[in-house]
Amino acid sequence: MNDDDLIVVIGAIGAVLSIIIAAIRFYGRHMMKSGVGLDDWFLLLSVVTLVIADVIVVVANVTYPESAKNALHKGKDDAQYTYGQDDIDYTRLSFFSAILYFTTVSTTKLSILLMYKRIFSIDRSFRLQIIALIVITAGFWISMTVSNLLNCIPIEMSWIPSDDESKYCFNYNVYWLACGIVECILDLVILIMPVRVVYGLKLSQGRRIAVAGVFLLGVFVIISGIVKVARSYIPGSRQLDLTQTSLWSTVHICTGIICACLPVCWPVFLRMVKRGPLSKASSVPSNQTPWSGGSGGRRYPQGRGSRSGSKSKDQSTEIYSPQFGGSSDVHELLVRDTDKTGYAPPVYNQTGYAPPVHNQMGYAPQGHTEIRVNYDGHGGLGR
Repeated sequence: MNDDDLIVVIGAIGAVLSIIIAAIRFYGRHMMKSGVGLDDWFLLLSVVTLVIADVIVVVANVTYPESAKNALHKGKDDAQYTYGQDDIDYTRLSFFSAILYFTTVSTTKLSILLMYKRIFSIDRSFRLQIIALIVITAGFWISMTVSNLLNCIPIEMSWIPSDDESKYCFNYNVYWLACGIVECILDLVILIMPVRVVYGLKLSQGRRIAVAGVFLLGVFVIISGIVKVARSYIPGSRQLDLTQTSLWSTVHICTGIICACLPVCWPVFLRMVKRGPLSKASSVPSNQTPWSGGSGGRRYPQGRGSRSGSKSKDQSTEIYSPQFGGSSDVHELLVRDTDKTGYAPPVYNQTGYAPPVHNQMGYAPQGHTEIRVNYDGHGGLGR
C-alpha cells in the first residue's frame, strides 16, 4: 500500500472512530444525566470539521492520484516540472483542508479545557489557569487560521505556481514547523494540568494512578504531533511534504478527539463491563448529586431522605473530596464503593463537608437543615 492509499484508509478509519467515540460521549452524558455542556458542543464541532477535512483529502487523493505525488513536493521546488491543471486542483483542495486543520485541533483543545472547568471545582488559581489557556488556545486558533489564509497574497497564489513564489508567499515549511512546535507545547501544558488536582484527592494511591492515567493517555496526542512535524518538514524547501502532512495530521487529530472523550466515556465502558449497559442501580438523578452542578454548590432540602438512618455495613467510609466536585462523569470515573443500594447524595451540615451517609433506601437521614455549599480558596468548603 502506497502513501496515497494509506491516506485514504487512515482518513476513513479516523473519521469513523471519531464519530463513534463522540456518539458514546453524548450517550454517556444522557444516561448519566449530567447534561450536555459547552465542552461537548466544541467536541462535536471538532468531529464535524474533521469529517469535512477527511472527505476533502480523500477526494483529492482519489481524483488526482498523480498530483498527490507531484503537487507542491516537486511542482514549486523543481524548475523543470510542468505544473498541470490537476496539480492546481489538488493543491487547492489541500489548501482548504489545511484551513480546517486549525479549527479541528483548536476546538478539541477548547473542549478539553472546558471539561476541566466543568469537572474540577477547586481553587481560584486553577480556574484562572484554565481561563488563561482557553484565551491562548482561542488566540492560536484565530491567528493560525488567518495566517494560513494569508499565506499568499493574492490568496490564489497558494495553489497557482509561480516562478518567484517568495514574492507572493511566505515560507510555508518554516511556518508549519513553528505552528507544530507551539501546538506541542500547548498540548503538553493541557495534558499535565489535571495531574496535580487528581493527586490532591482523598483517594487511594491506586485510584489516583488510575484516574491520572485516563488523562495522561493524551501523551499519544503529543507523540503524534511531534511525528507530524518531523515527517512534514523538508530541510531547505519552502514547501512541506504534503503527503506526510495529510497522513499524520489525520492521526494527530483523531488521537486528540479520542483522548478528549475518554474521561467522559470511561465510566460508560466500566458500567458496560461490570453491570451491563448503564444499569439503573448505577445512576443517580442529577438533581440529587452535588457533583453535577459545578463549583457553586448545591442546595439540599430539609428532610430529604428515608425512613431509617442506619448505615449499611458494606458502606464505604471514603470521603468524596469536594475538590473533585464537577459533573457526574468524574464521580463515575472514580468508581467509588457504596452500599448495596447504590449511590446516595452526601449530607452537609453546619460543620462543613461530611462523608456520604447511606441507609437501606439509598438516601441520607432526615433532619438536616438546608445550607448552601460554597468552596473556599483552598479547595475546601466555605461557610
